Amino acid sequence: MNAGMEHAKFKREARRHQTGYREQKINVLYNKYLTWLTDDDAMNGKNFYCGFEIFENVKNRYKIKFEKPLRRDIINKCSDMLRSEHIPFNLFIPFKTDFTFCRQVFNEILGNIESIDTIEIEYAPPHKELYLDDRTSFDTCIEYTHSDHSKGIIGIEVKYTEKTYNLTNPKEAREIDDKNSKYHEVTGKSNLYKSAEYIERLKKDEFRQIWRNHLLAESILLVNDNYQHAHSLIFYPKDNEHFTNVGKEYVEMLADNKDRKFGLVTYENFIEICRKYCPNDAFKNWIDYLQDRYIITY
Repeated sequence: MNAGMEHAKFKREARRHQTGYREQKINVLYNKYLTWLTDDDAMNGKNFYCGFEIFENVKNRYKIKFEKPLRRDIINKCSDMLRSEHIPFNLFIPFKTDFTFCRQVFNEILGNIESIDTIEIEYAPPHKELYLDDRTSFDTCIEYTHSDHSKGIIGIEVKYTEKTYNLTNPKEAREIDDKNSKYHEVTGKSNLYKSAEYIERLKKDEFRQIWRNHLLAESILLVNDNYQHAHSLIFYPKDNEHFTNVGKEYVEMLADNKDRKFGLVTYENFIEICRKYCPNDAFKNWIDYLQDRYIITY
């Protein structure tokens, strides 16, 4: 079975899994699609874990007020069970209540973390013109103190059923090809890649979003002297083999010793690490939720 057919099978199974979760665990009706919650259920936080004030963080982030009409894009972010927009809240907000637990988990992934300082969802640095001068953001940004006592950031991209990133923004399309753009400037200054010739490959649909998110992390290092370390991670389910395959190809383009700046983390591995360091029953219930909610059973 080719990669396209494998991914189509994975999406079908993910759709079946999320539909079953809605029917059996959340016990609510659907909207236009089987994996879309109704507007009312979405605005009541049914797409989010019920503990750790996760939905309170969602409302604060999107400035949700229970007034109508609500913006359609905000409703979609809160209602679509099959896409990844809601997932960073469910994966990372609980860590805001226990930075020690968070440190233990991310030390398994990266190492050399002395403490976790901040966790922000959908983070883009202010004054975008200093960085990539576009709308690139991290699904989650974690600021930490390194074991050498300097500061570092972890920029996380979270995926579920998504695959390639299609280029639809005309400004972005122009700047991707403009050798004087921030993309090219940061690529050159960061020395991330074995060869400058790789940029033509990085511009392609399979790699563009990985490249941009990694460049955002590197641009923060270049601009802000407060940080001495930056990492770009992709979280995704292991059955979404697109990111396993593309991620390995991306690592092959990185210069020697730059692979520590980039990482692939499957949901399965993340959940296993969380179980290893789980501090109490409240977190165990959350981990069980992640397992039931996002790990597809065939």
